[in-house]
Amino acid sequence: MSNQLISGGTITQGTTLGAAFANQLISGGAFQPTSQACLVDLTPPTFAGIDFLTRGPLGQLRMSWLPATDATAPLRYEVYVKPVDDFNLFHVSNIAIVTSQLNADVFALGNGTLLETGVKYYVGVRAIDAVGNRDTNTVIRNQTSPGITGATNAQINGVFAVNVNNNLIATFWVNDNDGVINDPLRLGSASYVIYDSTGNLIPSMSETGITFDSNGFFEITPRPSVLNLDNTFYTVKVSIPVDGVQIIYNLPITYPEAGPEYEPRAVFSINAANQLQVSMWVVKNGEQMNSDLGAASFSLYDKDGVAVGISQSGIVADVNGLFKSTPVSAGILTDLTHYTAIFSVVADSQARRGAIGLTIAE
Repeated sequence: MSNQLISGGTITQGTTLGAAFANQLISGGAFQPTSQACLVDLTPPTFAGIDFLTRGPLGQLRMSWLPATDATAPLRYEVYVKPVDDFNLFHVSNIAIVTSQLNADVFALGNGTLLETGVKYYVGVRAIDAVGNRDTNTVIRNQTSPGITGATNAQINGVFAVNVNNNLIATFWVNDNDGVINDPLRLGSASYVIYDSTGNLIPSMSETGITFDSNGFFEITPRPSVLNLDNTFYTVKVSIPVDGVQIIYNLPITYPEAGPEYEPRAVFSINAANQLQVSMWVVKNGEQMNSDLGAASFSLYDKDGVAVGISQSGIVADVNGLFKSTPVSAGILTDLTHYTAIFSVVADSQARRGAIGLTIAE
């Protein structure tokens, strides 16, 4: 790899915590385009786990850790928090925060419940690389919380969806007793991450630094979905600072809405002059289309599926949305047999295909 200068300094996340790192020059020489470049990274990060845990001035859990190392950046850190005991702590349901920093303040559990007075909380941290490899350290620390002071009753609401273009979209907001919060002095920027049903992070399905509009609504940047909503389920964790407290809620992902239904239709007939003539049209959601139409075409096949040489393309619609072919001789069509006509009509920029059977008889 090429030379890289990594400048450290103090790394913080709204606190005085952090560690100072000297500048490091990593000299790798020229990039070598070998077959190794095509290998998929299957190695989890090397990470020592949580290093420090204490209580913050608002009753939050304040923690830090040393940086992980891995070949595939960027690295993120999942903070697991569980009350009472540490049984099954490293389960996706116990993830309170995901961050790229080396420290965090936790005010609430992964389900949005604020820390409670006198409850002992167990905390662990795991590192995950850019392709989803997660380390498996089991370092756990615990701290008893005095409860969150000045706790907000805010709740995150909204919905994530995959639209008909297979893009992930979402709008969400924060409610309290006075309605949707839109005060810039009360709200920070939002972020979200998505996990699958087995707790694996979906690397390409996340975003940070999401700002709110004048009405208090956060809207994510649409991105191509890699989610398989037909065969599994996912957990979306949304995080928004409200009145200095990090609020985290799980929101649902809805299925894509059903798109318009298109029905290409056609009539094939032979006129008195023994000519084949065709009319085609498209019905969209039960109504015939007469706009947003492209060209139509058709081809005729015999009972064995062999093209008989009768076809037309580039047929345009009239003002009523009807595609009418130029009559052609039907002399090669044999009586007492059948044919299949395959036709296509472009509607709303996509080809809508159909088929119809023809029986030639005396």
